Amino acid sequence: MIDEMDLLRDLRDAEPVRSRAFEEARAVLRAAMAEEGVPETKTAARRRARWGVRRTVGFSAAGLVAAAAAAALVVTFASAPGKPPVTAAPTAAAPAAAHPILVELASDITSLPAEASGDATLEIRNQSPTSDELGSNGIGLFTDDGTYYWGYDKNALQRAVADRDGGDDLFKRDIAAALYAVDGDIDTARERMAVANIAPGTNPDAERTKIEKLKGLAKARGEKYVPPKPLTPEQQAEITDNHIWTNSIDALIAAPENPQVRAGVLRIMATMPNVKVTETTTAGQPTLTLVDSWSTVGEFSETLIINAGTGQPVALSSSGSDTKSSMIYYHSSRVTLADVEAGKF
Repeated sequence: MIDEMDLLRDLRDAEPVRSRAFEEARAVLRAAMAEEGVPETKTAARRRARWGVRRTVGFSAAGLVAAAAAAALVVTFASAPGKPPVTAAPTAAAPAAAHPILVELASDITSLPAEASGDATLEIRNQSPTSDELGSNGIGLFTDDGTYYWGYDKNALQRAVADRDGGDDLFKRDIAAALYAVDGDIDTARERMAVANIAPGTNPDAERTKIEKLKGLAKARGEKYVPPKPLTPEQQAEITDNHIWTNSIDALIAAPENPQVRAGVLRIMATMPNVKVTETTTAGQPTLTLVDSWSTVGEFSETLIINAGTGQPVALSSSGSDTKSSMIYYHSSRVTLADVEAGKF
């Protein structure tokens, strides 16, 4: 029996795995399991909570190779969706604001009142723009200090919080970078956001670690490892843009009820000329649709939809040559950690 998370845990020291990145890789695993006819079995509740996974699977040899490929995909997505895996390049100075509409919205948001009562945000992700019914993506909890818990249903989330098991604090640095961006130097804010997913002082040579992991995966597949060609400065800048975008969205999703976080994220995104901004309508409500894309990393793009008046995240989708596009909608509400632990939510 091979657990999805055991594979990911082996790669975890290469670079932290984000929840959105994992969802992309999970789609690959599901496809592989469907082809192999792999049965679904039970797994420990604490493992589900830690990683947002709902099953442990038994793999044949071919299934194991597919899982290894998916795990490699996670590492790549965590740093730059697509291929080849790289580390962040130095952040270039921010250009003049490319999107006045985002600058104006960020300014308006900073004057909004602080988040509602409570000390955490409950978040349900599903495929409906109007219903907050629990779906296959489970239910997440982001505490105001950036700690993340997940459960496949309310009972699983309650157990994870009660046991203080599965908490993931990767979002703390994303949130801190966004808050700094509200009034701080925008170049510094971009630099901080570009590396927000990497804990200071850890994994000093992430590139070498990832190369060794990928060499091992190539060997497991019976293939010869071929190192990627050196990137040009333009490609490095595009990948840094990808890091800033990805971590900014993580901050937005982790603290959707905090207007200052939203303002900081929008101020950073306003400096990204490759981001396309369009006025749209979603479920009858005015929204803004932001799209960023990266040709360097495999023609991959992400679409973020936010509320046009508050900047709160509404939906997110990814698309690319190796990714089937699927729109995920976000439904959030304020709660207290004590109430969730007691099952009162």
